[in-house]
This record gives sequence, structure tokens and C-alpha cells, in this order.
Amino acid sequence: MKPRRLAIAFMVMAAQAQAPRLEEARAHDARGVELAQSGRITEAMEQFQSALELAPGFPDAHYHLALAHDRMGQTDQAMAGLEETLRLSPELIPARYLLASCCRKRGDFEGEMRLLAEIARRAPDFAEARYNYGLGLQREQKSAEAVEQLQAAARLDPNSPRYALALGVALANRDPNEAIRILKRAVELAPREAEAHYNLALAMAAAGDDARAIREFDAAIALNPKLGDAHRGLGVALLHEDRLQESAAELQRAVEITPADAEAANNLGIVLLRLKDIAAAITALERAVRLNPNLIKAHFSLAQAYQRAARSADAKVETERAAALTAEQRSLGRAMVLTQSARQQLRSGRVTPALSSLREAIAATPQFADAHLELGRALLASGDAVAAIREFRLVLNLDPERADAHYSIGLALLKTGDKKLAFEELKAAVAMAPCRVEMMRELGRAALDSGDRATAAAQFRRVAAWDPQDRDARKNLEH
Repeated sequence: MKPRRLAIAFMVMAAQAQAPRLEEARAHDARGVELAQSGRITEAMEQFQSALELAPGFPDAHYHLALAHDRMGQTDQAMAGLEETLRLSPELIPARYLLASCCRKRGDFEGEMRLLAEIARRAPDFAEARYNYGLGLQREQKSAEAVEQLQAAARLDPNSPRYALALGVALANRDPNEAIRILKRAVELAPREAEAHYNLALAMAAAGDDARAIREFDAAIALNPKLGDAHRGLGVALLHEDRLQESAAELQRAVEITPADAEAANNLGIVLLRLKDIAAAITALERAVRLNPNLIKAHFSLAQAYQRAARSADAKVETERAAALTAEQRSLGRAMVLTQSARQQLRSGRVTPALSSLREAIAATPQFADAHLELGRALLASGDAVAAIREFRLVLNLDPERADAHYSIGLALLKTGDKKLAFEELKAAVAMAPCRVEMMRELGRAALDSGDRATAAAQFRRVAAWDPQDRDARKNLEH
């Protein structure tokens, strides 16, 4: 027999030998799904593992085992299983969606958002993914984009009270009348949900309709008497209606239910001032500034209360503190604008003006970590890796959990030729932000350079799962 025919014959024989093992693996997988659905997760995991022992390349079993790990709260194991699932079956959208959830649980919101954006593009009818993507965009204060995603989710499932509620909340600052209409729909869909009544009340109060807001706050409290935010909202609405005694009672209840709520304590102090109970007002306002020392309005209110108690020196201290906080807030706002401008300048290759903007931002607010991070990137772009590393280290001093600072240090160290230390920084970055493909990729390269083939293979395998189009990762993995 010719060599080519012999090779083909061996391949056919191997496939025939594997077929019974795959069928047996499918049986174990199906049994595992049944056990999981009945709540017997540990037994289900044993079945999935048996399936993978028979057929290590069986993506369904990897996915189901990852689901089981997720239900057991074992997020890292779930992520590893999902990455292997996607390496074997890149088009499996449910696996990509669960991986986004795991990223969120690990605190890697950027990784989560990248996955949700991809899912929204590839599976536009996946309502739950559009909903979570919308919530994430709202968290990032991208209001218009958030509304677009939440509207899509609500169109796909018009009977979902969760989608209606989230859309109404997102619309509150953009289109108050439409927000009220949508939130009324949420209440119709879930009349026994306190959160729906509460958010409708907030929208009505924001629109100046305190009388109807009061009715909705009352409805929320009737459903959930321990909803401290509803008591606070009701107290403020009653204050606007000049029902001071009732307002004070509701705000006092809010403080009792949520003792860390500085806003409730501040509002209580304001009402007590209106009621001329100066001593009680001072107690409430001192509590507010103790809970949140940066709450400017509480400092102003406390200064007023001290003045009315003939404590002029204390009033002066609070007034000065409020003025200083106001100046700090303005400086931070300026620093944020300058940093955003510098970021755009860097993207267009204008390094010199970016450096100038960032130094001005840091002069305005020395503790603004984002400005130091961007300054480090600008310095690195200008060729000064040593100065860049100093800035990145400052970021970590201000915020030790910044994975992007570790990553940037790693890149800078690679430019200085310190591959060993760069490897350690990149490992730290990936540990903090396990869903960032660019970090995995650089760690894999650094590991390969340092001779750590196990780490390199693991990272390139992950990159191949996250980005199936990355030919370099697959080539390096084969190597």
C-alpha cells in the first residue's frame, strides 16, 4: 500500500476507534445535565469529567462543567473551562456570555464589556446580553449607548419588568416624560416589586410632581418597609410639600434602616433646621459629614446650623472646608478634561501637547491616578521609559489594584530590556484583570522569551480562545 493511502487508512481507523468513546462521552454529558437540572451539582460534575476523560475535545462537556463550576462559585475554574470551550468551539455564544459574567464576578469590567459588545454584534436577538451590555454602558456613563441597548432588550422582550425598569432608569436624565411612561409599564408588569414603584417615584419627583411621587414612595414602602432609599425619597418629597414633621419622621427612619447613608442624614439635618430643632440638626449634619467628608452641601448646612447655635468659630471652619472641597472638585473636573484631551492627542500621535496637558492636569489634582497613567504612556511614547515607569508606579501608590498600571510597567520594562521583571509585572496584570486579551498576549510572549513554556502555552491557548483570528497565538502555541 502506498504511504498516502496507508496514512489515510490509519486516520479512518483512528476515527472509527474514537466514535464509541465520543458516544459514551455524550451519554455521560447528558446524564450530567440531568443531574445539574435536579440540583445535584457535585454528581453532575463527576459525569462531565468522565465525559472529558473519554473525549478531551468535546466542547459541550467543557461548557457544562464550566456552568457547574460557576454555580458552585468557582469562578476561576469556570473561566478556564469556558476558554477551553471557546478554543474548541469559537461560535458558542452561550459560553462567551457566561465568560462575560465570570469577568464581572472577577471585577474585570473592561473584559466583560468587550465580550458583551461582541455578543450584541454577533447575536443581536440575545435580549439578556443586550440588557447586561446596557447596564454596563450605564455604569460607564455612556447614556445614549446604554439607552440604545436597553431599548433593544425591551423590544425583544416587551413583557420583561427588568428590562422596562432598567430602560426607565436610563432615560430618567435624558427624557423624563418617556422615563415615567416606561416606568409605569414596569409597575404594570411587576406591581408587587418595590423597586419599580421606587424608581417611578424618583422619576416623578425629578419631574416636579411630588404629590404623585409620594404615592409611589408609599407603595414601595408598603411592599418593602426596609427600603431605606424609599424612606429617604419620601422624606425629601414631603419636605418639598412643606410637610415637615412627616418628612423628619421618614428621614429618621431612613437613617435607622441605612445608617451609612450620608444623604439621608444630611436631608434630616435640613428638615430639623426648618423645624428649628438646632441641636438635633447639628447631630444629624455632623453624622453626614462624618459618613462622607466630601459631601459639600452637608458642610454648608452644618455651618448654617453652627451659626444658628452661636458657634461662629465652628461655622467658619465648616464654611472654609466647603469652599476648599468646592475648589478641589473644580480642579478635579479640570484635570479630567485635560486628561481626556491628552488621551485624544496621544491617539493622533501628538505627544508633546499631550505631555503639556497631562502635567497641567497633575498640577491641578496631584492625586488623580488617571492623569499619572496617561502621563506615563505619553512619556513611553516619547522614548523615556524610565520616567514612564516612575509615573506608573505612582499610579499603583494611589490605587494598588490598577492592572493597567502593572501592564504598562511590563511594557516599559520590555523596552528597557529587563525581561525578567517585565514578566512579573505582566503576570500581576493578568492576575488582576484575567479577561484582557492584550495582557494575555504580552504575558505569553514574555513567558516564551524567558523560557517558561508552560505559562506561554497557557496564555496563547487563552488568546486563541478569546480571539480565534489571532494567528500569531496559534503559531506560538504550536511552537
